[in-house]
Amino acid sequence: MLRQIINYRRFIVLFLVVLLVTVLLFPELQKRPFYFLGRPVVFVISGLQKGLTWIGGGFGTVWNGYVNLVSVRRENEQLRRDLARLQNETIRLQEDAHANERLQELLDLKKAAAYHGLAAAVIGRDPSNWYRTLMIDKGSRDGVAVEMGVITPAGVVGRVIKAEPAVSQVLLITDRNGAVAALVQRTRDEGLVEGTEKGLARIKYLSLLADVKQGDLVLTSGLTGGFPKGFPIGTLGRITKKEPDLFKEAEVTPNVDFSKIEEVLVITSLDDRK
Repeated sequence: MLRQIINYRRFIVLFLVVLLVTVLLFPELQKRPFYFLGRPVVFVISGLQKGLTWIGGGFGTVWNGYVNLVSVRRENEQLRRDLARLQNETIRLQEDAHANERLQELLDLKKAAAYHGLAAAVIGRDPSNWYRTLMIDKGSRDGVAVEMGVITPAGVVGRVIKAEPAVSQVLLITDRNGAVAALVQRTRDEGLVEGTEKGLARIKYLSLLADVKQGDLVLTSGLTGGFPKGFPIGTLGRITKKEPDLFKEAEVTPNVDFSKIEEVLVITSLDDRK
């Protein structure tokens, strides 16, 4: 215990001696002792303030950047939604324009024809391979009846085989159960266009003397009900003639693309309107 007291006194004496020597060596310290003694403290506090200011400024910059980034992301999401909406609107307007064009073609066909017609939309197709048919959105209460011809501005589509009150079923000319009286425009040779098992079409019962060629246009002859005379069916393809047969037959490429039909015209009457 005594030794600790002696050591403590030695430390006090040594500290006072160092302080006295410092004051003697630096006269300015004699005049403003608290100024010089306070400078280290001020330096430390100032450094702490600057550090805190720098840290606060950096955090503020990071926070502002984060807020701006969130705002930009929200604006981008809104722009994407607006762009998608405008794209959908453009597609809808384009579809409406195409539909108006097709309906205008049907209207022009109806006005130019000497028969009565009813425009109808295709609402279904037969998915099976047994029959090739279409469903349209007009039926018996609209004036549609069995055996009425169905056409588009491009050519013959087929014939109505079933008429319900609100819908009707149309048998395509490419179905093997369908048949349309026809003639070759250039040679005036007559035959019968019917479907095949492969979903194609052909003209049968052409005379062996018929001078028909590939590419000749085939028209309706008007000899059977449902279609007016002279309406296009398709063009001749490969022509075949078998020795035992009494007639020629030829493939027919329909003018109508049946996979893309969206609207048709049902011939409700062949009476001359003019």
